Amino acid sequence: MSYEQLAAYYDQFIDSDLHNTYLKLIKKHFNKGNVIDLGCGTGPLAILLAKNDFFVTATDISERMLERAYNNSILEDVKINFFLHDILLPLNINYDVITMSSDVINYLDTKSKVRKALNNVKDTMNENSIFVFDFLKADYITNLIGHHEEIQIDNSNLEWKVEKTDKELQVRHIVTIENLREPHIQTTFIENEYLKLLKESKLKVIDKELFEERIIFVCKRI
Repeated sequence: MSYEQLAAYYDQFIDSDLHNTYLKLIKKHFNKGNVIDLGCGTGPLAILLAKNDFFVTATDISERMLERAYNNSILEDVKINFFLHDILLPLNINYDVITMSSDVINYLDTKSKVRKALNNVKDTMNENSIFVFDFLKADYITNLIGHHEEIQIDNSNLEWKVEKTDKELQVRHIVTIENLREPHIQTTFIENEYLKLLKESKLKVIDKELFEERIIFVCKRI
């Protein structure tokens, strides 16, 4: 899932309330520190954290997303280190704060991949570090099936359709922009399954925040 076509339009879908909630949760533990934002997209959370005195590294699997994020950081006059990275691959540096926002984890389609990503996160943490991430609720994913919407953005027509796959709690988003078609698959699990996967990765939930469509967990190492 690379967002190669959607990158130029992604800023239109940013959820400021979500990112402000991330900042609020993080500031319960750190007022400054070393942050890595995994799956940063076009950089809204990374930029917000950089504006609040955090030293931020931001990664994504999409080069176009990173290019957009870098340009946004220049416009916002903040310094962020960007690099291309897959969350299924390990990182070699410890961080005070690790974030994975806007349902990044829902682009992993099996529990084994989620477990791998969580283990990689755990390995970047020390006893004081926190990991903040969100995932889509099961009922939200189910209710998305059959959704169809057409949106006019910057003189371009964007069509968004959501269909069920043959896997439980998984949907396929089909985004068409000016006849360019880009499918994206999202998979979620029930809350107890995420809690179990966290425990298997030696992580525990110390705080959480509920949104209509998602749950945010704040985690520490066990």
